[in-house]
Amino acid sequence: MLIDAGETMAIAEMLHIHISPGDAARLSADMSSVLDYVRKLDELDASDVDPMGVGVDGYAALREDVPGKCLSPEELESLSGGAFDPQAGEFVTKPVFV
Repeated sequence: MLIDAGETMAIAEMLHIHISPGDAARLSADMSSVLDYVRKLDELDASDVDPMGVGVDGYAALREDVPGKCLSPEELESLSGGAFDPQAGEFVTKPVFV
């Protein structure tokens, strides 16, 4: 395992995220599997692959910024799956970390 539970707890503390020791063990296994996958990608021979470019001359083509139709609060509520609170006029999401 590349990342142990202690390192995971240290990362969580740096990010001001509270996690339990049990979650730290699970998350360290998940993060280690991601790093293992990246390590496998490093083993690939990409010498025949052209570097990726962005647009022409290194710039992405930009479209003109044209305002579109404004949605009503009812339309926003129906499209957001209930995440839009029409009374507050804002989106309300579930907490990511509890």
